Amino acid sequence: MDGDLTLLWMPAVTFAASLVLVPAVRTIARGAGTLAYPDAVRRFHAVPVPLWGGVAVYLAWLLGILVIRLGPAAGNPALADLCRCLIPAAGLACLFGALDDRWDLSPRRKLLLQVLAITPIVAAGYWVDFLVIFGCRIELGGFGIPLTILWLLGCINALNLIDGMDGLASLVGLSTATMMALVALSMGNGHVAMLAFLLAGALAGFLLYNLPPASIFLGDSGSTLVGLVLGTLGIAGSLKTSATLSITAPAVVMTLPMFDVLMALVRRRLTGRRFDVGDREHIHHRLLERGFGPRQVLCVVSALCLTTGAAATAATIFRMDALAWITATTLIVLLIRLRWFGHYEVSLVRVAVRRGLTRCAKPFTRQETHPAAAPQEVACDAGGAAGEMPTIVATMPAATHCRKAT
Repeated sequence: MDGDLTLLWMPAVTFAASLVLVPAVRTIARGAGTLAYPDAVRRFHAVPVPLWGGVAVYLAWLLGILVIRLGPAAGNPALADLCRCLIPAAGLACLFGALDDRWDLSPRRKLLLQVLAITPIVAAGYWVDFLVIFGCRIELGGFGIPLTILWLLGCINALNLIDGMDGLASLVGLSTATMMALVALSMGNGHVAMLAFLLAGALAGFLLYNLPPASIFLGDSGSTLVGLVLGTLGIAGSLKTSATLSITAPAVVMTLPMFDVLMALVRRRLTGRRFDVGDREHIHHRLLERGFGPRQVLCVVSALCLTTGAAATAATIFRMDALAWITATTLIVLLIRLRWFGHYEVSLVRVAVRRGLTRCAKPFTRQETHPAAAPQEVACDAGGAAGEMPTIVATMPAATHCRKAT
C-alpha cells in the first residue's frame, strides 16, 4: 500500500465511531436483558453491567474499513482480498459471541460456532504451508490447515479467558493490535497494518467506557471478535511469501494471553477439574491477590504485552528471532520466580512428574513387604505461603524403620 504512514490517522475514525456506538449498544443490551450479574465468585462488580460491547467495536471497525476502502485505499487488491474473508468471519464471531452473551451456550456449541467463524478465513486461503523458525523453513503439508485453525482457536480463547476484569481484555487487545500493526509494517504488509490500527482505534474508544468501574463489558461478542481478528492479522502480517509464515512475531506478541491459556489447561488437568469450568486463578486474579489494585493490574499486564510486542517488532526489523524468544522466555521466568503467576502450575507439574517417575521405577525397585508400609496421603502447599494457593495432595510411602523398644 502506497503511503502507509500517511494512513495512521485513520484509527481516529474508528475511535470516534466507537465513542458514539458504545452508549447506543449499551442501551440496547440493557433493554434486551443481556447483562453480567454479580455472582461473588468471578464477578464482583456492584451492579449488573451490560454486555455486547464487541458489537460496538465491530461496527466501529467496519465503518473504518469502509472509509479507507472508499478513500485512500480504494483499489488496493491485497486489502480487498483480506477484507473479503475477514469481515464476514469477524461478523460471525461477533454474532456467535453475542448469542452466547444472551443465552450462555454450552462449551461444545461455543467451540463449534468458533470453528464456523474461522471457516471463511481458511476457505479464502489464509492458512500456512511453511513455518520459518530461526531461519529454518519447516514444511507443514497437510497439517497446515488444522494448525492454522488451532492457532485461531487459541487466540479466541486466550482473549476470552483473560477477559475477567474491567478493561483488561480491551487493553490487551489494544496493545497487541498496535504491536501487530508495527510488525506488519516492518514486513511490508501495509494493508494488514491498516486493519490492525483500525481495530486499535475502535478498542481505544471502547476502553474509555470499560475502565474500572466499567459501564459495559466486551462480553463473548468482543473477546471472540478481537481474538479472531488478532489471530488472522498475526498470520497475514507476518507472511514472508504467499504461504510462508515467520512464526516468531505473532507467537511472541501473543505470549502473555497464550501463557495464561496454557497455565489454565495445566491447572485444570492436574487438579481434575473440567476444562470448561472457570476459576479465579488467571494472571489478573493472581496479581490482585498480590495486592495490586485494578488499575495497577492493567498497567502491569499492558506493560508486559507492550514489552513482548516491542521485542517481536525489533526482532522482525533486525532479523533476530532469538531476541524475541529470549525476551518472552525471560518475562515468563520472572512471572514464575516472583510468584506473580505460574508458580502454582509449575509446582503441580513437578508433583505429577515425580509421581510418574515413582510409578515407572516401581517394577525395578525391590521393596520389602511390611504392614506399616501402606501409602499415606500427605498434603503439601505448592504456593509457599499458607492459604495463598490451593494445596497439592501427593502419595508418599510411610516410614518402615522403627527403633526397638528397650
